[in-house]
Amino acid sequence: MSDIASHRPRIHMEERRRGSGWFGWVIFLLFVLAPSFLPPLARWLSFQTGIPIGTTELFIAIIVLIIVFSIGSSIVGALRRTAESRDSLPIPRSDDTFRMPPSSPEEVFRVPPPPPEPPRMPTSATQLPGAPRFEPIIDPRILLFGILGLIVIGFVCGVLFLVLNP
Repeated sequence: MSDIASHRPRIHMEERRRGSGWFGWVIFLLFVLAPSFLPPLARWLSFQTGIPIGTTELFIAIIVLIIVFSIGSSIVGALRRTAESRDSLPIPRSDDTFRMPPSSPEEVFRVPPPPPEPPRMPTSATQLPGAPRFEPIIDPRILLFGILGLIVIGFVCGVLFLVLNP
């Protein structure tokens, strides 16, 4: 049971990524393919409705519809996840349930078990692991070179801006 519960968050993240990743591809394809199919579609919609519809308005409408659909599917997914988490509430163990008070004298005067011993500190003979090392994601030399490059490019652009604008 605990093994399944420990993998549950990762499964939800994979489902979330798999479920909403296609919106970006649709928008990308819309930008690539829009010049070929949006003008005829805009003309057809203008003819059918009698309202002048331009290609830009149609493009914006499609983007807005994709965004609204994305938000709606995210809300539905969140509601589904909360319903699943509410349905999978932990079942109380027998230790957590209510117990009736003891009725026999043997149970009343019974000595409770001793508390568990605290964990022992490691002795000096035990070798503790060393402190974790900091390993940077980006090599400091590359980072320094990139920052210096940005400063040089900014300086050159600033000088060119001052020289070219009287």
